[in-house]
Amino acid sequence: MKKQITLFLITILLTSCGVSIKSVVDSSAIEKPYDNPLIVIPYEKGSTRNFTNQLKEKIEIEFDAAKKPVEIFIFEKQNNGLTLNANSGIDKKINDAIINDQKDLLLIFKPTNLQYYNGGLQSATYELVGIDTQTKKEVWKANFNSSSSFGPAMFAVKSAKTIFEKLKTDKVL
Repeated sequence: MKKQITLFLITILLTSCGVSIKSVVDSSAIEKPYDNPLIVIPYEKGSTRNFTNQLKEKIEIEFDAAKKPVEIFIFEKQNNGLTLNANSGIDKKINDAIINDQKDLLLIFKPTNLQYYNGGLQSATYELVGIDTQTKKEVWKANFNSSSSFGPAMFAVKSAKTIFEKLKTDKVL
C-alpha cells in the first residue's frame, strides 16, 4: 500500500508541472552547432531568485550529462526607472566572457510573464534569444512557459530538460 501511495504522489508531482516551448531558428546562419555558450538569466529580488538558482543548477546538470561546456550568469534585475549608465556591471561581465572565454553563443532569458500565488512563483514565461557572438545576429528565439502548483523547484528540472532538448533538436547545440 505504501508503494502505491508513493507512486501516486510521484505521478501527481510530475503531471502537475506544465512546460511548453516554441522556437524559430535561422538554420542558414548556423554553420555548425555552437559548443561554448554563455547563458544569462535575470531574476527579481526575492521573488524569482529561487527558481533562477534552481534553473541554473539544472541546466548545468543537463550540459554536464551531455559533456558540453556552459557558463551561466544570473543577476538581479535592477528596476531603477529612467537612469543613465546604471548597469550593475553585468554588461562588462558578459563582454569579458565572450572575449576572454571565446563564447560563441549568447543565450538571454527575458522574463515576459511571472505569476505568483501566495507569494510564491507558480508560472514563468520567458522569451529566449540566442545570439551568435561573431555576427551579433539572432539565430534562435523561443517562447517558453513553465508552471507548477508545487512551486518553482518542481518546474526547474523539467524546464532545464525541455530547453536543453529544444536547443539540441533545433541543432543550435
